[in-house]
Amino acid sequence: MNHKPIRIAVLTNIIPTYRQGFYDRLFARNDISVTVYCQREIPGMNLKSIHERYGDRIKLVKYLSAKGEKVAWQFMPWIEIYRNFDVIFVQGNPRYMSDLIFGPLLKLTGKKIVLWTMAHSYNGSKLFEKLRLLWSSIYKNIFVYTDVEVGYLRGKGFMRHHIVGMNNGLDQKFIDRISSLWNDLSLDTWRKGKKMEGKRMVLSCARLVEKNQFIDIISALPVLVKQFPDLKWCLIGDGPERKLLETTAKSLGVEENVYFVGELYDESLLAPWFLSSEIFIHPAAVGLGLMHAFGYGLPVVIHGDILKHGPEFGAFVPGKSGLIYENGNISQLSKAIGHLLKNTEQREKMKSFVLKIVREKYNVDVMVNRFVEIAKYAYNN
Repeated sequence: MNHKPIRIAVLTNIIPTYRQGFYDRLFARNDISVTVYCQREIPGMNLKSIHERYGDRIKLVKYLSAKGEKVAWQFMPWIEIYRNFDVIFVQGNPRYMSDLIFGPLLKLTGKKIVLWTMAHSYNGSKLFEKLRLLWSSIYKNIFVYTDVEVGYLRGKGFMRHHIVGMNNGLDQKFIDRISSLWNDLSLDTWRKGKKMEGKRMVLSCARLVEKNQFIDIISALPVLVKQFPDLKWCLIGDGPERKLLETTAKSLGVEENVYFVGELYDESLLAPWFLSSEIFIHPAAVGLGLMHAFGYGLPVVIHGDILKHGPEFGAFVPGKSGLIYENGNISQLSKAIGHLLKNTEQREKMKSFVLKIVREKYNVDVMVNRFVEIAKYAYNN
């Protein structure tokens, strides 16, 4: 007996490049039929959208935003969405006032709704979080970013809700495939081309903006360079903080130990930087960058302030996947980096551990399976 695929609408902001593997697999399935309603771009954010890749699977909507995207309204075709879909995934970001209002209204009509949200927002106030969780509690089905967030919501009283953690990750099969194209010889040749031969490379990758606190790494370098004169901190990304970082590095006498890579998005261009580095360092709120580093087997040095990280921090195991330090403590930061640089055996153990995490628990294949799981549950209950 042939069953019609479940018709699913996903209401979101944009489809960024790092979601390609997820949507490629989602759109390829025969048991569901997914249509995404989204914007063309997010003003002021350096995110590349790949909506054109998917043709009529994507419905672009007009929008209004204000205060640097702190408040937004999407002009969703609500009647069309109501009539044409069996299950609707509503984004749980209350900055999008259209979803804040129309999500509950759709629920009142009896439509099958899944709230796709974060259980805890690392940059929100306690009052704002209470209001957001109160709004979230009206939905029976909740799709969050990690299994850790499921436990967080249970602790907040969400005992009667059906909650699934998608275990947010990247396309690890693709990363493994790209990594396999490199060997010791080709990496040596690449390093010579970048004038990195004989250097001990450590890596960061994010926008060069104040909130990413890269100034902390610059401040930690003078002590590290005394221990490791051949150290090279490579920074992938660009942004308004670059000039300040360059000036600070020069004033501290470590400009030769810093290499500004610039913006890179192509995984084949990113791969040799990750594969040539020994440690990944992120001194601010960490998100999918953690999974990116894990995907190449890199131990990570990050601060230990849980409330100031994204949900992906739930995959981090101190001492096994990297080291933590007190947020803003430059001395502890330099000691954590130095410790890992000195201990090759520990780094190798961490490499095995983090690769196991992203290959088995946090990747797009797990995400797709859990997306389908909660969609079918919503459809049938």
